[in-house]
Amino acid sequence: MAESERLMPNDGSRKKKPSFTNHLLLGTIVACLGSIQYGYHIAELNAPQEFLSCSRFDTPNEDISYDDTWVGQHKLKQCIALTDSQFGAVTSIFSIGGLFGSYFAGKWANRYGRKYVSMGASVMCMISSLLLFFSNSYLQLLFGRFLVGMSCGTAIVITPLFINEIAPVEWRGAMGSMNQVSINLGILLTQTLALKYADSYNWRWLLFAGSVIAVVNLLVWLKVDESPRWLLNHGYFTEAESSLFKLRAGTYLQAKQEIQDWQRSHAQNRDPESTEDTRSGPTLWKYVTDSSYRKPRTVILAILTCQQFCGINSIIFYGVKVIGKILPDYSIQVNFAISILNVVVTLIASAIIDHVGRRPLLLASTALMSAMSLLISAGLTMSVSFLLVTATFVYIAAFAIGLGPIPFLIIGELSYPHDAATAQSFGTVCNWLATFIVGYLFPIGHGLMGGYVFAIFAAIAALFATYVYKKVPETKGKTTYSDVWAGY
Repeated sequence: MAESERLMPNDGSRKKKPSFTNHLLLGTIVACLGSIQYGYHIAELNAPQEFLSCSRFDTPNEDISYDDTWVGQHKLKQCIALTDSQFGAVTSIFSIGGLFGSYFAGKWANRYGRKYVSMGASVMCMISSLLLFFSNSYLQLLFGRFLVGMSCGTAIVITPLFINEIAPVEWRGAMGSMNQVSINLGILLTQTLALKYADSYNWRWLLFAGSVIAVVNLLVWLKVDESPRWLLNHGYFTEAESSLFKLRAGTYLQAKQEIQDWQRSHAQNRDPESTEDTRSGPTLWKYVTDSSYRKPRTVILAILTCQQFCGINSIIFYGVKVIGKILPDYSIQVNFAISILNVVVTLIASAIIDHVGRRPLLLASTALMSAMSLLISAGLTMSVSFLLVTATFVYIAAFAIGLGPIPFLIIGELSYPHDAATAQSFGTVCNWLATFIVGYLFPIGHGLMGGYVFAIFAAIAALFATYVYKKVPETKGKTTYSDVWAGY
């Protein structure tokens, strides 16, 4: 029985989902601001690529010259000459920074708490965004993107972890999917601002906007308490009860009862072969090498890498350039529409994920992405713009309904409670590695193979759908590790 169900009156009436409190809503929002930063920075170079790298210049503004603008007056170059390989490095080094941030994020979050690590990540994101804004060279861009990647890598570990720990079990899927909704909102924000600022005069302000998001995130964190589960694991029982009481709509006694239920659940769910301190969990190295973590580790590895190897960031990173091959005058607008679709469909997924389940949505998502990747390939190779745009829209919708929101959500559900932070770091590191591989190799592959590179994504998506069907357990409504893995 779920914890919150134990708190409902036993009057024979149909049990209702717990109510949202202001603190639960605020806690979810502040965590999701970290994912918005991730989404914003992962897509910030897409639209202004040609202007930033000196590949394209607008018609000079008759009202004001570049040297008379604020950025021009402060000796910031109108563009930074970059080759395709250099721009690919600037784009993909974000993933290397993210890998480092995610590698340490679980350890930091276990030691110092979810709240303070997230606040630190926001400070780093603010500073690194300003570095990007003031960059005048290739090396400065590389350094700024590496640092902003570190901050986003930390945030993307904390967001699903924190939401999973504050959410009532009945809302866990819907609230957990807000991570991906927020990533998509960050991407949409980038594309929205790009409609105005993606030009030779204003592209730097797209980079500056990242620092504004970081400051907002930092300030809102000041209004939110630490995760009650982290407080409980570190022996702060009174603080845990107080934090949970603010998050729930019931009485203080009910919050105290839920804390006691967590304690019993932790004792029952603990791996009998584990000797780890439940306050810190396993180290990442132990998690990677110890055979007792093999089942969740293998599935997490497959899901988090295949999310990227199915090709989504070929569109997120390079969609303007890819679509621009056929529709050069409308590529930014098409990417803006794609971003809106991504947000809308992910919101739909959040509404149905706790009803339909994780496996069916993953299966439907990957199978449809495989088919659409083939059509994208055909649209590019045969220069059929309608086919390309339509297939891209359906491809994005297919990703948003399953393979987008579920991977980060499901990590904690596949793991023992005291392993969750380390598992989240492991999965996110795997995801960053896959993101780097796709981000760096796609321009090369697209240059060599053209549209046929999407046929490779189609094959990977088809193979992954088969893996999901055979190996990935359903986690919907299951509250114990043994229930999740029964039969696997």
